[in-house]
Amino acid sequence: MSSPVRLSADASAAGAARRVVAAALPKPEQDDARDLATLLVSELVTNSIVHAASGVELEVEVDGDTVTVRVRDADTGPLVMRAGGGSELDEGGRGLLLVDRLAQAWGTEHHAGRKTVWFRLTGDTAASEPARVPMDTPPPAAPDAQQQRLSRLLLPPSVAAALTFDEHVGELLLRLLEAVAADGAVVTLSVGEGTRVRRGALSTATIASVELVVEDRMLGIVEVHGPRALDPDEAAYVALAADRIALLAAEHGLLQAEGSRASELDFVTEATDLLTRSLSVSLNLALLTQLVVPRLGDWCAAYSVDDRGRPRRLTVNHRNEERTDAVRTVLDTDTELRQVIREVAVAGNAFRLPSTVPVAGQRSHVTVLALQSRDRTHGVLVTGRTQPLDPVSYMAALELARRAALAVDNARLHEEQLSTVNALQASLLPTALPTLPGVQLAARYHSAFTGLSVGGDFYDAFTLPGEMFALAIGDVCGKGAEAATVTGMTRDLLRVLLQDGASPAAALHRLNRALIDHPTASRFCTVALATAARSAEELRVRLCLAGHPEPVLLRTDGSTELVGTPGDLLGVLPDEEMSLAEVDVSLGPGESLVFYTDGVTERRDETRMFGQYGVRHSLEAVGKADAQGIADALDEAARLFVPNELRDDVAILVVRNED
Repeated sequence: MSSPVRLSADASAAGAARRVVAAALPKPEQDDARDLATLLVSELVTNSIVHAASGVELEVEVDGDTVTVRVRDADTGPLVMRAGGGSELDEGGRGLLLVDRLAQAWGTEHHAGRKTVWFRLTGDTAASEPARVPMDTPPPAAPDAQQQRLSRLLLPPSVAAALTFDEHVGELLLRLLEAVAADGAVVTLSVGEGTRVRRGALSTATIASVELVVEDRMLGIVEVHGPRALDPDEAAYVALAADRIALLAAEHGLLQAEGSRASELDFVTEATDLLTRSLSVSLNLALLTQLVVPRLGDWCAAYSVDDRGRPRRLTVNHRNEERTDAVRTVLDTDTELRQVIREVAVAGNAFRLPSTVPVAGQRSHVTVLALQSRDRTHGVLVTGRTQPLDPVSYMAALELARRAALAVDNARLHEEQLSTVNALQASLLPTALPTLPGVQLAARYHSAFTGLSVGGDFYDAFTLPGEMFALAIGDVCGKGAEAATVTGMTRDLLRVLLQDGASPAAALHRLNRALIDHPTASRFCTVALATAARSAEELRVRLCLAGHPEPVLLRTDGSTELVGTPGDLLGVLPDEEMSLAEVDVSLGPGESLVFYTDGVTERRDETRMFGQYGVRHSLEAVGKADAQGIADALDEAARLFVPNELRDDVAILVVRNED
């Protein structure tokens, strides 16, 4: 095994790691392994530095046709700014999925707060055989002059992105002049503001004049000036250049500028922007009535529509607030209007009442619009004004209703999904911790994703036969429904196994087999599992760690100790290769055992990380706090360590032996 190589936390680390691995595999027959190993090591080193913003140590071991590579976080102390600066630290997956797909074996190791990711490649890694080319196959021909000229009509994307429209057209004209050896050229557009772009001298005769046409629409003309007539190839090249300029003009939006929308379209666009910012159905409908008045109507009412097509009025708005009640009265009492609203809610169409409706002494022309999206009516919009909507305003109202329907539909879906996610997240955590004589239990949990994603961290506590109880805390790889499935299976399986008398190590071995038997992208997880029982004044805990950070034993004098033997990550290695060890821990009166997930230890900014040092330091300051006070103190210390929002879930579980 080579001695560890220290790599600094900058952009050169991945390249240095690739060179170290390549140097360890110098033989020609190691080409395949070298290519794959350098790919994987650069992925791990890059992600480790991005994730932890600290240097790493690299070890390469070559044994015959087997190569093992280890990438270890160098420390958990102060972090350094990564090369290039930046205020964001990516929370990427550390390349584990790529390693899982390509390596013959891999895993993680935890020791004293340091994390190692290793992978192994064996001699059965083979590269595909290169394609055979017949000896008499001629080499590809170099492009001729005509091909080169044609290619110059397309600017590299990086160049084109840096040019204005006039500069882009000017560059094409210069290339055109070079290609046909002409003196000058000018493009005159007949749309928009009549843009005119000129390059070269126009003192000589016009030798070519080509119209700029897109879809039978003439946009302008390009003229070429020169001392001689063009040959057929040159004339064809000018025609192609004209086509390119015409397309460029169309792409630039001159057609849209010529037929610019009326001010109502600007209004609709701004209204859409406001509507899409809200993910509440009721708020969207209330905002919609505020937007319509006074631009499209003197008054407006919005209705929601249920799955059976029944409208329910949510909000009413009038430009004169004192007349809002009069609008409500009309909506409640006008038989024809009520019938039209019900019909539109069912049919999903638009309808203009043929007769006016009196509102507070004024006659209103009423328009009823359905808010329909994906063949479902989500609401009804009713608007009235003293003057009927003109065609432009009516089309604007229809477009606003269409866009509002999309916003309402999105808000409805969000509310439904949020309700589902909240219910699912709640189902993955215990509703309450058990009450046990002489023992205090407390927990804190925060999901880094408060939206539609279920967190991957979990904890559990439950009673066992024989006056015992169990504690579990873990972290499942990934987020969302797939991770929630693994979390639910993990909690339920551990409960059943422990309640049937399995030891913590046996239960984790069985869980590992279940995860491997049902492979998913989220099958990898870490778990700290313990059983506990009181014995006289002591609380005896049997602890087993599977890839999880060691819990902290907090003594009555304020001292702390990391306890437990780090074990292998679950869902990676076959069960017979798993290394799990049980450790017995005794808690005297007033002592506590604190479990946590890496969302606590990996709280950081560009220069610092909380780490296990931060966990122990914060616990040493809690004094004689009860279990809830300990959990709250650690949670607060981790959250206040840096001002950033949570980037990973946080779970804390505390068990305390009462005095």
